[in-house]
Amino acid sequence: TKTWPHSDYPLIEVGKLVLNENPVDWDTQIEQLAFEPNNMVPGIGLSPDKMLLARGFSYSDAHRARLGVNYKQIPVNSAKNAEVNSYSRAGDMRVTNSVDPVYAPNSYGGPAAQPEVGGEATWYADGDMVREAYTLREDDDDVSQPRALINDVMDDAQRDRFVSNVAGHLADGVSEKVLVRAFDYWKAIDQKIGERIEKMSRDKIGGKSEAPGMASALSIGGEGSAMKEAAE
Repeated sequence: TKTWPHSDYPLIEVGKLVLNENPVDWDTQIEQLAFEPNNMVPGIGLSPDKMLLARGFSYSDAHRARLGVNYKQIPVNSAKNAEVNSYSRAGDMRVTNSVDPVYAPNSYGGPAAQPEVGGEATWYADGDMVREAYTLREDDDDVSQPRALINDVMDDAQRDRFVSNVAGHLADGVSEKVLVRAFDYWKAIDQKIGERIEKMSRDKIGGKSEAPGMASALSIGGEGSAMKEAAE
């Protein structure tokens, strides 16, 4: 997730989303909700951001594992103002009747794709697009975007809440060696914010962390194994 400067990318108003009511049932409206960034209207596509491209297929896979193959028929995920026709049929928890044919091409007036509705989104590349491990470059920069978010987008009250949230998580059972890395990480983004996070975390912990870290640390060596051996 990045902060896109409005000076470089001016906002274009396309509509208004109004939230006019709160959920009334946690299970049906929250737990079964399935967002996925590959749900695109014709004419809009994914940018070449690697994380976004990965989410384009992984979210729907996660929904199928969590809610079943027919998760889009659950009321909270179904289309509200259109009839949905697809090549899908059968599967657990299906609630919409399926009538043959659900394949294409077919000779019986069944559903068929409409590629003419919107063209495929593409982007320009100045070299071959290949599948390979990422190569670090001298101009790689992992800190300017979060630094801009903290210093240029957030106000003082938001920065206070941000520091409190991060420190609260770091003070909740994080091992000392991971704490040090986390403090260095935030100081690299912004020295003052990093120092505030470190101070608040240390104050909450009461000094140096004695936590073994994640539960699986007991099985992978390090501090956790030493504590386990001492207990035995």
